[in-house]
Amino acid sequence: MDQSNSCNRDPYSPYTNDYVAVDYGNIFNSIQNLPVSVNNEGRESNYNLGSPDGETILDISGCEDQPIQDLTKLLKEWKQEFLLEHFVQQKVFVDVLKVIKSHHLERLLKDFEIGIQIVFEHNLEQWRQSMGAPLLYSGNTSTLTSPLSPTSSCSSSRASSPAHDSRVTPYCKEQPDSQPNIPLSTILNETTKGVMLTDFYNKFSKLQEEQRTILITLVAQFHEDKGIAMTLAGSYRLEREILERFPTERLEYYRSNKRGRIYNKFCNLKKSVGTAIGKYVSNTKSKNQPEKKYRLEKNFEPETDGEACLRALKYDNLSSEQIDSTWKACSQYRLHDIKTFGDTGAIIDKWSLYKSPSGFRLIDMDFTVAFSNGEGLLDNWEKCYDKILTFLFTDSNLKDKNLKLILEEIRKTGSLSENSRTASLLWALHGYFVPTNKSVKKDETGKNQTIKFTIKDSQESFLFLGKSFQEVEDHLNHLGQRMVSIQPFVYCIGDDILSITDIFIYFDNIRYKFFSVLRAVDICFKIFYLFDLEFPLASSMFYCFLESFFFKMKSKQTFSKVFILNEYLESSLESHE
Repeated sequence: MDQSNSCNRDPYSPYTNDYVAVDYGNIFNSIQNLPVSVNNEGRESNYNLGSPDGETILDISGCEDQPIQDLTKLLKEWKQEFLLEHFVQQKVFVDVLKVIKSHHLERLLKDFEIGIQIVFEHNLEQWRQSMGAPLLYSGNTSTLTSPLSPTSSCSSSRASSPAHDSRVTPYCKEQPDSQPNIPLSTILNETTKGVMLTDFYNKFSKLQEEQRTILITLVAQFHEDKGIAMTLAGSYRLEREILERFPTERLEYYRSNKRGRIYNKFCNLKKSVGTAIGKYVSNTKSKNQPEKKYRLEKNFEPETDGEACLRALKYDNLSSEQIDSTWKACSQYRLHDIKTFGDTGAIIDKWSLYKSPSGFRLIDMDFTVAFSNGEGLLDNWEKCYDKILTFLFTDSNLKDKNLKLILEEIRKTGSLSENSRTASLLWALHGYFVPTNKSVKKDETGKNQTIKFTIKDSQESFLFLGKSFQEVEDHLNHLGQRMVSIQPFVYCIGDDILSITDIFIYFDNIRYKFFSVLRAVDICFKIFYLFDLEFPLASSMFYCFLESFFFKMKSKQTFSKVFILNEYLESSLESHE
């Protein structure tokens, strides 16, 4: 055997670290020197196994028996074809090896040297694992889904007493990492796309690049969803299992570089978790700061079938009605994730339907489950509209001249659209809730600079008005260049606030389109609350007003102006009942 050839390296060297007394080189030399001859001179004469004196022990020349041919092929792959005669006499063929158990192995190989038993058992374990049918062990050992459980060790397996374990393991496998292994068979059997890929291969006997890409993504996403880190060794194992399960595939299809496509895909999924929105979730605690109280005060008990619902939402072709019912069926599981993850980006990656054009409906459903006053703004806005307008004209509550002109236009023009009326009044409220917060930033020289927010800052952190879509994109680019965390906000297209045409919400690179300004504001607020995001500093007073009056939530901050307006509206509503 040419040791310089990497394909002929001893595949069992990783398992000899703990049992240095076992010389596997001698074992294989002994196996190779066994008195076995194979005659394959023509198609009609297939196999002829002989004894040292030339007497034929087993002659199956010209045999058309498929089970024997399959067994011969398998044993040749394992370089243990000398076992063929014994297995045929014992009527142990490939279909039997698929279901054989450890106590059968002891009886089957009891007359062979321990080295042969070790090598055969290793080959059988690997082969069975690749088919998703792990070798079963009798006694106190349970069904194995990986060579060793993550918590087991070589020392513990050696220490087990034969009195309490009917199977004595002749060698100890090395576990390269502490993470549990997920067999390829599990991924293929437990996911819709995995079953479809298997059916595709069974029908066409090959995979195209499109199917390979789906398979690579499926494997990486399955590990991410289970919260199991993929190691480089684990990705190599999965590559080998893919080649076993899909024999026409080649390693080169999955090994574009040393790390491989599967491992790279998993790493890219992990990197995509970090987003600008995630930075605004307060998941670090200072020693001098009190513990943060999450808005989701309820405890959520995940549904037992939550994982199954998640897979259906990701991989099944569901109708809109089926999506709604499935989404509601795993609401507790999802809200538990939201409460424990602490990273909006990770949540959105896992529950990717939030990214769909109608994802805001799913946010609305989750808010309704998590909180009680889900429709406070939509139900009460119209009855409060005239009262807010009157308040802003009273006692010089609104001093900004431009905003006063907008309100005058609302009063005298009866042809304004509902969206223009709503947006204009909400826009004008920022003239009453004049920002008092300040921000400290470093200037170009590195010195701290205190910036006081303006009415315009407050308005644009809530609703940005652009004359074109390009102006909106320029605004987003400007925020990105300033390294500012881009919080959710409404943006509209129009020449001015009285003539808006298009309405959107920007949230973590997602754009939701709306036909109603009020509905957009309603969802924008719910995004802040559901994902526990901090309100923008520039418009925090405005959001506290929505929070306390319309949604009846207890605010973290108190502002006198918010209290005054709340009291005025409550008094006005009571007087008209």
